[in-house]
Amino acid sequence: MRKTKWLIAADKIQLYPFRVYRPIAVVVGIILIALWTFCVRDSPRLQQGASAINGYAIVVFFCALWFAYGNTIVIFDAGQRRFFRKLGGLISTSGISFDDLAAIQGVTHNTSVVFRAFTKQNRHGKGHTISSYYGGWNDKDAIVFQEEVLPALDHMVFGAAESRPVATYVPITDFSFYSPKDGGYELKQRKIGLIIFVLALLAWWIYGLTHPEFANKGNSTAHNIAVWFPFVLLVIFAYAYGSCMFDKQNGKMVRTYFFGFVKKEYMFTDFVRFHIVRKTTNFTYSGTEIRMEFAIPNTNKSRFISLRNFNGTKQIDRFLEETSDIMGVRR
Repeated sequence: MRKTKWLIAADKIQLYPFRVYRPIAVVVGIILIALWTFCVRDSPRLQQGASAINGYAIVVFFCALWFAYGNTIVIFDAGQRRFFRKLGGLISTSGISFDDLAAIQGVTHNTSVVFRAFTKQNRHGKGHTISSYYGGWNDKDAIVFQEEVLPALDHMVFGAAESRPVATYVPITDFSFYSPKDGGYELKQRKIGLIIFVLALLAWWIYGLTHPEFANKGNSTAHNIAVWFPFVLLVIFAYAYGSCMFDKQNGKMVRTYFFGFVKKEYMFTDFVRFHIVRKTTNFTYSGTEIRMEFAIPNTNKSRFISLRNFNGTKQIDRFLEETSDIMGVRR
């Protein structure tokens, strides 16, 4: 039930991405009804009047809505040239014109992958979900979806590849996110805030080392934690924070850690794709992370490199354009 079901015809493509909610609704409904039954049995007050019946009605109503949502159909209609949803399989939304769609692609969402349609107005926003969530890019069901559904959607929405206008390549000369350096480009980073934070941690640590009474109060464990906690944070930040250099002459990206003592290199020729990772905290949007995927030579594995975090989505497209231009790849 996790994988998406679809029906592909010449004039219409129908997707069923939310079917997983149907068995979940049934299971949750059974559990809630059982719990409510025990509550009613042990409560004389609930047994009076219509309280018990009302409780069952509420459970059934919300689980039925959940089950109905699982029957929602995502429809791409070539005749109307619109993309819309049919909620519960019955109620149609107004939808979006094909002309307003910018891309249909997979997005990394925490540890999973989901395919979404994005509008030109918000190219890297939340998007509109058109598939189930898959375990990753190598998930066999996700691969089938990419091979069977995406080409059909791409042809229907954006037309045949040979009939599309060819974009004129204009080299970027004014970079917003990179600075020229040693024949390449270095990723700009916000350093002032981090430097202040690191200096504060360093002062905290030195003070703890030079004052044996600091946070002691007769408890050596508490004293050791208070003294060495900032040092541990310093080590973590030293590893996480480093420079990112794109060496155009040698065709490689160089990442340095621990203030330049650790260096890792990734060849442009091993680059696979960018990953747009939309992050949420307690179901609330908390930022978008840009990652790069590089193939590990002579293996079937990949490594993922975190490049930059954004609090919004307006600057993401420009950042990807600059990075692609530097690497000489076309998105």
